[in-house]
Amino acid sequence: MKKDFHSFRNSIILTSSMMLFSVLNSFAQEAFKIKWSMDYIQSGVSNHANFIPADAVLAGGGNTNALNAGYGLGGATVAAYVVRPWPNSFSDSRYMEFKFTAKSFKYNITSISLRLRRSPDGPKQFKIRTSMDGFASDLTASTLVNPSQFYTFSVPAGFNNLSENTFTFRIYGYGPTSIYGTLWFDEIVVNGDVLAIVLPVYLTYFKATAREGKTLLSWETTWERNSRHFLIERSADLSNFEEIGTLPASGETDGRTRYGFTDPAPLPGINYYRLQMIDAGGKSAFSCSANVLIQPASASFCIVPNPASATKISVFGKNMDAESFELRDLTGLRIVTKLEFNAQGFVDIIPVRPLLPGLYLLSCQTNGRKEHAKVLVR
Repeated sequence: MKKDFHSFRNSIILTSSMMLFSVLNSFAQEAFKIKWSMDYIQSGVSNHANFIPADAVLAGGGNTNALNAGYGLGGATVAAYVVRPWPNSFSDSRYMEFKFTAKSFKYNITSISLRLRRSPDGPKQFKIRTSMDGFASDLTASTLVNPSQFYTFSVPAGFNNLSENTFTFRIYGYGPTSIYGTLWFDEIVVNGDVLAIVLPVYLTYFKATAREGKTLLSWETTWERNSRHFLIERSADLSNFEEIGTLPASGETDGRTRYGFTDPAPLPGINYYRLQMIDAGGKSAFSCSANVLIQPASASFCIVPNPASATKISVFGKNMDAESFELRDLTGLRIVTKLEFNAQGFVDIIPVRPLLPGLYLLSCQTNGRKEHAKVLVR
């Protein structure tokens, strides 16, 4: 009888352990989907409580063609959001932006799917870029060959083990044959997996503000578990970060906790900041990045970023006579360029032909005097 009891007890323990392992294993990687249906509205929905989608936003000027009442059908799943105008060539200031915030768990993003349609005179090309590299490179670029039909795209993403509080992607359209060319957006979806890895903190925001040549960083948490400290890191290119400070965390909180840190000597140009959030066990997670523009006190304009790309040099400053910009190589040869003014207050200098790698000299009239700046092109 005693032997039978022990066998029965061991059987229960084994069965319970298997059930617990099964529960943990099934929770270890749980699929999620975030969708912007674009059915007359730009709000998004998530099937998982770990994510809060923001409303889709059109950047780079208003939508001069609010066609939702009557133009959203014709192949759309329900309806669609229609936009015009679009630039003749690619512009990183004209796009539809989609963003969501993650709460307590790490996650993978496996793909982004979307449906697009263009009018006969609408933009034929589109690109997708993400916040993973500061929107610097294309996740995909493709062509809408035929007008008046929806194309469905599923773009592999492969962003794994993320702890960024916010993930953003942008869809850029370009190449219409008239200013009346329109682009339909339908069923924009992010697919991925939630991982059973709890972050040390739940970060509600992380901001960077320029003030008197310094950078003021501020952030807030509404939940912390075993959090030990924050490492503050800075980068000039979103690739190479250096630690510039540390701040103790609160440990265990369920309410709002605000933090602040001052960078007394930021770099000239754009500075990117992020937090490395570390718990008592040494595990860590990164926040999303925040950026701020620091203009050198000795110059009226600055080039951001510098090194610049071969196809665009972005300039920021005050009291600039943009029409006076001149770009020359080191032999003094003037480079033919055109100007574009983007939504962030920058002037984009676009060479008619891509620049060769090397050093160039940019000059501009500011406050009645001519100033110069060196530009490095990779």
